[in-house]
Amino acid sequence: MQVLKFGGSSLADASAIQRVAQIVRDHSRDEQTVVVCSACAGITNRLVRVSELVRAGHSVQALNETWAIRSQHRALLASINVGVANQDVDEIPIQVPRIWVELEDLGASLRALVAGTSVNYADAAWTARVLSYGERASTRIVAAALQQVQVGAQAVDATDCVETDDDFLNAAPRWEETRVRTRETLLPLLDDEIVPVVTGFIGATSAGEITTLGRNSSDFSAAIVGDALDADEVCLWTDVDGVYDRDPRRAQETGDDFTLLEHLSYDEALQMAERGAKVVHPGTIYPLKEKNIILRIRNTFRPEHSGTRIGPAAQSVSR
Repeated sequence: MQVLKFGGSSLADASAIQRVAQIVRDHSRDEQTVVVCSACAGITNRLVRVSELVRAGHSVQALNETWAIRSQHRALLASINVGVANQDVDEIPIQVPRIWVELEDLGASLRALVAGTSVNYADAAWTARVLSYGERASTRIVAAALQQVQVGAQAVDATDCVETDDDFLNAAPRWEETRVRTRETLLPLLDDEIVPVVTGFIGATSAGEITTLGRNSSDFSAAIVGDALDADEVCLWTDVDGVYDRDPRRAQETGDDFTLLEHLSYDEALQMAERGAKVVHPGTIYPLKEKNIILRIRNTFRPEHSGTRIGPAAQSVSR
C-alpha cells in the first residue's frame, strides 16, 4: 500500500491537476493507493486573508474574496472538462457530475460562515473552519480529474479519519483513535478498488469540530494516514526532484555546487530538517520511522526521476 501526497504547487492549474491524475493512475494500477492533497496553490493564503478581513471588520471585502476563490475553483473544474463542454463557467450545467453540486455547496457554506460572523466571533474554531475549505475543494477536484482518466476515486474529508485535540489551529492527532477511524473509513474504499482522495491539513475533535494541524502540515497528514494503514511507502510529490545537500536556489545565487541526495536515513533527514531544510518537516518523519515506512520525495513535473528515498537502510549524506 502507498500514500501519494500532492502539494499546492502540484495542483496549481488544470494541466498540473491532470498531470497528477496521470501519476495516480499509473501508480495505482498494481498497488492500493491513497491520495492526500493540499489546497490548490495560493488558496490557503487567500483564506487566511478572508479571516483577517473579518477580524478587521471588513466583512464586505471578505465576502468578495470568497466569491473570487469560488470562481477560481470553478474555472479549474471547467478547464479539466468535467461535464462542462461549451458551458459558461459561471453557470452550473443542467446535467453534471455530482462534483459541481458539491463544489457549489462548499462555496455556499464558506460564504455563509463569513457573512454570519462578526469580529467578536471570529475565534480559532471559526478560523479552522474557514481554512479547511481549500483542501475540501481541492480533493473533490482531484477526485473528478481521476474519474476523467477512468480511476475510481472518492474525496474523503480527514475529519472522518484524523481525530485531534482541540487546539484548533495547531492540533495534535490522537493516534490510536485516528488509526481506528482511518482504517474504518478508508479500507472499505480500498477493498472496492476506489482511490480515496483525502484532505491534508485538517482533522476534527472527538466532538466533530474541524481543526487544522498547522500551516504546511499536509505532509504530516500523509504520514498520519501512512501510519494508520501500515503503508509500505509515503511519497511526497512536489516541485523539486528531492532533497539536496543545500538550498539549490541559494546555491545558484552564490554559484556554489549542490547535490541531489538519492538516499537518506531517517536520522539524517531529521538532522537536515531540524537545521532548517524546507523539503521535509520533522513531524512527517517521526511516525514513519517508528514503523520503517519508506518516505520518498519526487517531482510532479519530472515523474521519471526517482527522487530521494528516506528509510532505515540508506546511504549516508555526503558532507
